[in-house]
Amino acid sequence: MTAFLQQMNLFQTYKNVKAKHWGILWVFWTFMAAMVSSQLYFNSIKNGLEPSWINLFVVQIPISYLWLISSPAILHIVNRYPFDLKKWIRSVAIYIAYGVFILLFLSNLTLFYMFSIYGYIDLTNTTFVQYSPYFFSRLTNDFLIYIFMIVVIVMIRLYTIRKSNELNFALMRLKNDQLKNQLTQSQLQALKLQLNPHFLFNTLNTISSLTLVGEKNSSINVTTKLGDFLRRTLDYEDHQLVSLAKELEFFDLYLDIESIRFKDLKLEREIDQASLERMVPNLILQPLIENAIKYGIAKSKNARLIELKIQELDGMIKINLFNEGPPLDNQSISVGTGLKNVENRLKKMYPKNYLFELENDPTRDGVTSTLHIPVGASIEFKDE
Repeated sequence: MTAFLQQMNLFQTYKNVKAKHWGILWVFWTFMAAMVSSQLYFNSIKNGLEPSWINLFVVQIPISYLWLISSPAILHIVNRYPFDLKKWIRSVAIYIAYGVFILLFLSNLTLFYMFSIYGYIDLTNTTFVQYSPYFFSRLTNDFLIYIFMIVVIVMIRLYTIRKSNELNFALMRLKNDQLKNQLTQSQLQALKLQLNPHFLFNTLNTISSLTLVGEKNSSINVTTKLGDFLRRTLDYEDHQLVSLAKELEFFDLYLDIESIRFKDLKLEREIDQASLERMVPNLILQPLIENAIKYGIAKSKNARLIELKIQELDGMIKINLFNEGPPLDNQSISVGTGLKNVENRLKKMYPKNYLFELENDPTRDGVTSTLHIPVGASIEFKDE
């Protein structure tokens, strides 16, 4: 018996039962004792007897409390072998097998108790033939109680799982709404240019200047790119994720416009072609390039190089964006909401499984933005 209890880990199960749960079991099985006592009482009256309900209840209490003590063991069986609709025969067979073991103990113990109270037979001088009718009668009764408990526990478990799934779905919807709010902030940032309110003004001023000096084609080109840039923020407004190739299109549109203002701007890129179809958060690179232009290229007359490297390595998409310019200071790191937006979105989409850093390059004058995104770990949430 001890070996069986250790194998089933029942000792730990009983140890983990909280006092309030024992209280619930006590109330339930005391109520069951009262119900059975009432049934016996009225059956006795029907047969012309004059029983005492209190005496019947007192006798019934130990039997109910045996079930009370056994309840955690039965619950442990269901928890260890959850009911599976697809393999219901296996589940039923397991419950019956363990039920036989438990009921052999409970039914015999109950009979010994009842014989000692009512003296139906003398246990010290009886045969199996005399004992077996009482045993199988009691076993049948206890088996029905056991099945009732199993059904109740399974139904409660299924209900709990259903509620848990509903809660998880609600949390998923909430996470989806939060991600959409973050995406909306990025779109508003790109449309309203909150981080760099001078971008739109400077772009329009560039267009005006090109028109005045007669560079009509250049003016039209910049105007077209500005329109494409703003329209791009709406093309994928319902997408949390886009392919890296699509994200780079937006990156290039932004950089093309800025290259009109900074004519010496030079872009070097080294991109792993296999990573272009990988999914990345929508509008995740725009705040990085805008930060590189605003705090790097625009701050130094000699700064002109932007270097983009993207590779897929160790299950991660690794993005490094270097820009020439002055080193970072605390103000440069904390200013605005664009970089905070990047950090918050990554934290929500890839909890504890991403990297986002801005640091001064140790080998040359400039700053490197580092972004690592897990491959295949992203999930795009959509409303039903």
